[in-house]
Amino acid sequence: MAAAAVGGGRGLWGRLGESRIGRWWRALLQDYAAAAREAASDARRRPAAAAASMAGLAGAAACVAAVPSAESFEAATVEAADALLLLSPATRSPGADRHVQRLLRRRDAGRLRYRHLLFAAVVYEAPHADDTALYPARCRYLRPRWRDLPARLLDVGFWGRWWVLGARLRDCDVNEEEFLGLPARLRRVDPHQLRSHRNESLFLEKFRPVALTAEEIRRAESEAAAPARGGGTGDPAGAS
Repeated sequence: MAAAAVGGGRGLWGRLGESRIGRWWRALLQDYAAAAREAASDARRRPAAAAASMAGLAGAAACVAAVPSAESFEAATVEAADALLLLSPATRSPGADRHVQRLLRRRDAGRLRYRHLLFAAVVYEAPHADDTALYPARCRYLRPRWRDLPARLLDVGFWGRWWVLGARLRDCDVNEEEFLGLPARLRRVDPHQLRSHRNESLFLEKFRPVALTAEEIRRAESEAAAPARGGGTGDPAGAS
C-alpha cells in the first residue's frame, strides 16, 4: 500500500519514465547523446575531415532536393514540342523531332513511367497503360524485367534538369540530314574552325580611326611628293 502511494505521488511523467517504454526511450536518447558528443570531439580533432563530411552531406541533400518531378518532365516535353513547331521543317532537326514526338505519343497513350531514385529520377516506357485490362498487361509473369530497363529508358533527371531531352534539343535548329551528301571530313565542324569572334573583331577593326606616327606621316608626304618632282623635270625623249 505504501509502495502504491509512493508510485502515485510521482505523477504521470514519473510513472512513464519508470515504465518499460520510458526506459527504452531514455536508453535511446542516451545513446544518441553519446554519439553526438563523440562526433563533436572527433570534429575538433580532425576539422578538415569533418568539413569534408559536412560538405558531402550538404551536396547529397542538395541533389535530393533538386531531383525533377514528373510534372516538370511533362512541362519540358510540351515546351520542346512548342520550340520545334516554331522552326521550319527544312531547318528542324529530324532526330530531335522524332524523339519529342515519341515522348508525346507515349504520354498520350499513358505509357510513361516516373521513378524517383533518391539522387536522380528516371522516365521509362511501359508496354501498356495503367488501365489496360489485357492479359499481357495484368499477368505478372509477362511484365518487363528490370534488366530490360536500359532499352526502355527515355530520360534521366538530375540536378533539376532532364539530360537526354536537353541533349536532343541542343542543335534542334540544324537539319543534320542536309549534310549527308558531304564528305565525312566536312560533316563535322570543330569549335576552333568557326572563329566567329575573330571574324567579328576583324570586321569592327575597319571602323576604327587610323592613328599615324610623325615618322609615318613624314614618309607618306615624301612618297607623295616624289612623283610630283619627277614629273616636273620632263622627259627629253617625250619632248622631242
